[in-house]
Amino acid sequence: MIDSLTIKSFKTLKETSLDLGQVNVFIGANGSGKSNVLEALGVLAAAAAGKVDQPSLIWRGCRASGFFLPMFEDARSLSEIHLTATAKGVSYSVGLTPPPGGRLIPWNFRSECLTSGTERLVDRTSQTNGHSLDSESGLAALKLAEISPDQPASVVLKALSNYSIFAAATPILHGWARDPQEREPIGLGGGRLAEAIQELVKNEDGMASLMDEFHSSVEWFSSFGVTEESDGHSTNKGLAFQDRFFRKDNGHWFFLGPNDVNEGALYLAFLAVLGLHPHSPRLFAIENVDHGLNPLLAKRLMAALTSRILNAPANRQILLTTHNPLVLDGLPLGDDRVRLFTVDRDNKGWSIIRRFLVTDRHREMASQGWTLSRMWINKLIGGVPDV
Repeated sequence: MIDSLTIKSFKTLKETSLDLGQVNVFIGANGSGKSNVLEALGVLAAAAAGKVDQPSLIWRGCRASGFFLPMFEDARSLSEIHLTATAKGVSYSVGLTPPPGGRLIPWNFRSECLTSGTERLVDRTSQTNGHSLDSESGLAALKLAEISPDQPASVVLKALSNYSIFAAATPILHGWARDPQEREPIGLGGGRLAEAIQELVKNEDGMASLMDEFHSSVEWFSSFGVTEESDGHSTNKGLAFQDRFFRKDNGHWFFLGPNDVNEGALYLAFLAVLGLHPHSPRLFAIENVDHGLNPLLAKRLMAALTSRILNAPANRQILLTTHNPLVLDGLPLGDDRVRLFTVDRDNKGWSIIRRFLVTDRHREMASQGWTLSRMWINKLIGGVPDV
């Protein structure tokens, strides 16, 4: 699990250090820089895997961007992006130079350092790059072949390199479009949803958890089904739902196919897969976790997703962004493993990120009936546009 993340000279982030928990939620206005935090970690993940370029970033869910260095007037001298993650006594840091003008060529490693305890496993600087080293390839990824898989440095680097940003897309959830970033157990846009649900229900515990989740969240839900369509070359599967209010014909229930069911139910299944599937990443992010959800359902699912992450057999960590105030009311902020960050822009455009800490004033307001969501929209905790 990543304990701290330091970001320097990346997009709207001048210099930011974050002490992370297991569940990390970022709130703020549109364009405040929330996604930049997730993408900075995506760049570091690509570096940990050995190469930073447009395809490797898009594969991790980062946006295809023409700029990565800050574009502000007072940032003209900044030419390198510096990123550092620490975890379990392991530290991985890189200094990177992105290609100019959004050219589709690999980034250059200017520095790279991997330490485990007091041992320095990789130590690369601009002075050691020279002609003998490929400045477009990371050395830490090569070092993995030399160290035991159960060593802390190996565990941390692998978890980091597998990091991805999930952002469900309605056409993909419905099966109307293919997921360009499809993988197991589920694609970044929601591809393989039906297959992932099928894999979950094969396990008795997974089936029970999934059914309980839907029965307690969707009033009309009765059961799942899977549709199959073949074009002669391949078979596409879609997730179908049984509505308990529908009639039976000849003893058979009608099912809502992927074209008929609402996107909220599909997104609920998407979140369930990420929280319950044994092959979900150990470190991942979800953009707009409230996607397509009724506010009260978003609150309930936030509580459920948080519980799954905190209680998963494998040690998992998640970063989330949201614009829905009710999501905050589902956060157990009394648990230090759950952390809320507000993101604002200062008078020069830089993103300012602060961890929200519950104070005596907030507790007193809560005793008077104020919810965290109400405090947020009333501009009492930050991360709200000045409109």
